[in-house]
Amino acid sequence: MNCQLFTAIFWTVSAAICSAQQRPVTVEIGARDEKTQVELTARHHVRAVVAQKEYTLKTLPSQLYTLTLDQTDTLVVTTSSAGYLTNEETIIIRCDTCAGYAFTARMEEDSVFTNLDVNAVFQLDNVYFDQSSYVLRPDSYAQLGKLVKTLDAFPKLKIEIAGYTDNVGDGRLNLILSQNRARVIREYLAEKAIARKRLRAEGYGDTNPAAPNDTEENKKKNRRVVFRVLEN
Repeated sequence: MNCQLFTAIFWTVSAAICSAQQRPVTVEIGARDEKTQVELTARHHVRAVVAQKEYTLKTLPSQLYTLTLDQTDTLVVTTSSAGYLTNEETIIIRCDTCAGYAFTARMEEDSVFTNLDVNAVFQLDNVYFDQSSYVLRPDSYAQLGKLVKTLDAFPKLKIEIAGYTDNVGDGRLNLILSQNRARVIREYLAEKAIARKRLRAEGYGDTNPAAPNDTEENKKKNRRVVFRVLEN
């Protein structure tokens, strides 16, 4: 039985009814602006659960990425694009005998942070550093771009950038690491023409944990960067 090519909207897939015979499945991946339907340059991280494989790939406008699966699988796909919210979805490929699937990530444009009352705290969930270092990774630029737009939109806004770590290792080194990470972000914002007098950078090490340091998942929550509103 022939299977049609399905396009996923918001990464939702309708499965076709297919025969049980195994054969490779081709999966095409791309991204579009949800409102304008303009094709986007995007980065995708794909985790194939059954095959236990991971792929990091980049797509350009009019240039999809093609992934071939040898068996039915579940894909966990995270898509990011500068200026857009990160899109994550679990996709189940239920039919091994389909010729192919086309998945288009519908990306929602990131705007600005709101409800900026004094002392309000916002966690920067999509700001990343290399392990045990203060080297800012490029996949942080999208959310930092949102913070730049927020600071541009609210010229009276002054913030504190605060870095935190878990309690693993030397506490003094953790404190220094958190300070350096906060300073790196301050420098990034300053390079985007945000006045330094509007930015304070502080590191707090393993103090004020967001969760108990009793599991790896909780420790991950404690390795974080936030910004706090000082004035607005």
